[in-house]
Amino acid sequence: MASVQAMFGETSTRARFEAVKAILNSRMKLGTPVRDHLLRIMAHFNEAKIHGSSIDQQTQVGMILETLPDSFIPFKTNYVLNKMDLNLTALMTELQTFESMIKSKGGEANIVKVSDKRKASLKAKKKVGKTEKKAAKGGKCFHCGKEVILTKLGLKG
Repeated sequence: MASVQAMFGETSTRARFEAVKAILNSRMKLGTPVRDHLLRIMAHFNEAKIHGSSIDQQTQVGMILETLPDSFIPFKTNYVLNKMDLNLTALMTELQTFESMIKSKGGEANIVKVSDKRKASLKAKKKVGKTEKKAAKGGKCFHCGKEVILTKLGLKG
C-alpha cells in the first residue's frame, strides 16, 4: 500500500510541475483574444492547485502579465506605476477593455519596428558620410586615392 501512495505522490508532483511549467512557458499568440488566453492560464493555475501547489494571487497576476505580448506594454506599465491590486476576474475585465481600445485604434500604435531595408539604408548613409569626411580631411579619395576638391554640391575629382 505504501508503494501505491508513493507512486501517486510522484504522479501528483510531476503533474504539478507540468502545470507550473505550462504557465511559465505560455505566451499569448497574436490574434488570440485575451479572454481565451487568460482562461487557459487560469486552468493551468487550477490544475497546479489541485496537485498541491499554492501560488498567491499577486504572483498569479505577475505571471499572467509576463505572458502577454508587447502590445500590452502600456497596460503593464500602468499596472505597475499605479500599484494596482486586481484579482484575476478584475484583471481579465481590465485586459479586455485595453484590448478593445487597441483594436479600435487600429492595432499596435505604440510600437515602432524598423524594417531590415530601413536598417540597411541607414548603414549605407553612415558609410557615405564617413567617406566624404575622410576625403575632405586628407584631400584624397578614400576609395581610389585621387586628389579631390570638396564643393557644396559634392566631390570633384
